[in-house]
Amino acid sequence: MSQIVKTFLGVFLILFMTVTSIGILSAYMEVLHAQDLQSRLVDEIENSDYALEVLRAGYGEAENAGCGLCVTLFYEGGGTVSASSAAQIPESTEGVEMARVDLTFPFRVIPLGIQTEHTFTGYAR
Repeated sequence: MSQIVKTFLGVFLILFMTVTSIGILSAYMEVLHAQDLQSRLVDEIENSDYALEVLRAGYGEAENAGCGLCVTLFYEGGGTVSASSAAQIPESTEGVEMARVDLTFPFRVIPLGIQTEHTFTGYAR
């Protein structure tokens, strides 16, 4: 009888560890995907010299990935404009010397019931 209990406990622990490991690896892959997206957006904005089309396309990419994007443009005179959607992007990006790119993404480990939001921040200069 004790052998049955030990076997059941062993199988249960193995299944629990397997499901938890898969959940953690899945969350890690989501983090890597978000980090890659944020890095690509910063590079594209930087290399395009803050082109409006690139900024608008970035919002579309972030939305397709299930992430939130906020771009803050810093102008040479000291002014800043923060846009959390494509509609809030200014008409001209002339005089922009730097941009801060904040990508907010959901972090979920379903088997453990963890669900939060995290933000990656990068600067395009």
